[in-house]
Amino acid sequence: MGVFASALRNRPLRRLELSYGLCIGVEWSAWISLLVYAYDHGGTAAASLIAVVQLAPCVVLGPLIGAFVDRHRPGRVLVGGLAVLGVALAGVAAAIAVGAPRDVVFILAPVVNLGITVVRPAQAAMVPSIVRTAEELTASNIMAGWVEQASRLVFPAVAGLLLAIRGPALSIGVTAAMTVGAGALVVGLPEGAASAEPGEESLREKLGANLSVVRRRGPTRLLCSLSLFYQAFVGTLDLLGVVLAVSVLHLGQGGAGYLTAVMAAGGLAAGAVTAMVVGRPRLVGFLIGGIVSATVALALVAAHPTVAVAFVLLALVGLSGSVIDVTGSTLLQRAAPSDALAGIFSVRESLMDLGLMLGFVVAQVSVTAGGYRTALVSPAVLAVVGVLVLWRPLRAVDAAADVPQVEIRLLRSIRIFAGLPAPALEGVARRLVPVTVKANTVVVREGESGDRYYAIGDGTLTVHRGGVLVATLGRGEGFGEVALVHGVARLASVMAETDCLLYELDKEPFVLVLTGHPLAAREAEAITTRHMGGHRDGPSGRDVGAEAETPPEG
Repeated sequence: MGVFASALRNRPLRRLELSYGLCIGVEWSAWISLLVYAYDHGGTAAASLIAVVQLAPCVVLGPLIGAFVDRHRPGRVLVGGLAVLGVALAGVAAAIAVGAPRDVVFILAPVVNLGITVVRPAQAAMVPSIVRTAEELTASNIMAGWVEQASRLVFPAVAGLLLAIRGPALSIGVTAAMTVGAGALVVGLPEGAASAEPGEESLREKLGANLSVVRRRGPTRLLCSLSLFYQAFVGTLDLLGVVLAVSVLHLGQGGAGYLTAVMAAGGLAAGAVTAMVVGRPRLVGFLIGGIVSATVALALVAAHPTVAVAFVLLALVGLSGSVIDVTGSTLLQRAAPSDALAGIFSVRESLMDLGLMLGFVVAQVSVTAGGYRTALVSPAVLAVVGVLVLWRPLRAVDAAADVPQVEIRLLRSIRIFAGLPAPALEGVARRLVPVTVKANTVVVREGESGDRYYAIGDGTLTVHRGGVLVATLGRGEGFGEVALVHGVARLASVMAETDCLLYELDKEPFVLVLTGHPLAAREAEAITTRHMGGHRDGPSGRDVGAEAETPPEG
């Protein structure tokens, strides 16, 4: 709580986080309101069309927009993106309010989505230029996650209320005002620096290389295709949510927002399930279980379409969706080459937008052919067929995945890493490099610069400061964190007393762990504070405390 209190005292950071929360609310409120407007002005066909015209530009331009942000000051891009987004939303609200032709709204809708696509990466890129310490960066990342989940829960419900009161014109008008507020919060904040030079690899070359990796590798191609299928299901659900709310459950125009909020609540509750995947060698069971439970739950809504049943089953859909996201991402991390992960995930994002578009088309065809019940049941049928076809290939991917089980268990025994979520823990484990050290070898020497952390896999080491023995270390312990956390020279010498197996972790992934996960940062700070207590500002002007993780008492 002290870390978060410190971050909240950083006024620029507080403003950026509030702006981010408003932007998430804008994204969800605009999406739901436009779907409701289109449904009122042409049924499911119009709702499908407006979804496609919003998503199509993002499918093509999404990876390029991220590279564009890298080449410019993120603060300027963020303000410009919010200005475009606010003007587009105000134009949509005005067009709806004055009864303009539907085509005007459909023309402005893609500008809304492109504005949102620009805003997200720019906000993320601004954070390092605003925070003052690694602790604040950690707090800002975690708070951003909380803000996003809370916004996904609250703002769809708010949009539902506004839709119920005065329809899409009011809801989108308020959304435009939220965009102005988000922009006002970030005007005057540090703009940050561009992270890439215009002369580097061209955008076209980057995209071609990413597509090539996905196309050549069977496991990545399969998992990316599965992501496309799941997003098609999500697209189907987005359209059917409007149909259910308005025409089946009779919740009025605001009902789509309420149903979306229910699914977000299910997603928040999924943490208890996703925690069980930590270190498991096989994840296909969780992935398939999530797909089947999500699609079957949606089909059961058709069997008994009441408000209470729909709320319960859609919450299950949201929970299952979070399980699919975690297990699918983890499997892709395991199967993909480590030097191409970023490129593969950028392609996956575009494929997911494409899947969302296809889902609206499938839902429209299903509703036209057999009504909403057919549309609710058809994803379950497709999922069962897909599971039967893909079961063996997915099991082969799962079996071939290189899960660093030993390294994961080792990290779990070290307090700094013990609280990491499954994907992060496995990611760190993959970055460990095993090294064998003979007895009586000095691993780190007092006074030297430090560029890596060491986890002890086997053997015994002794820690000496100023020639005096201060600690003995063994398996499940680590050393080297003080130099990396505080940027000081090594504060002690560590020697192998016996032959040892050590795992080296470079400075960059170690620092990334601390900046992304508050529990890891808190444990690291507690350890370094204990070691440095009473040893600051020695004769050389540097810290001279012990640097090895002290064994736990008892």
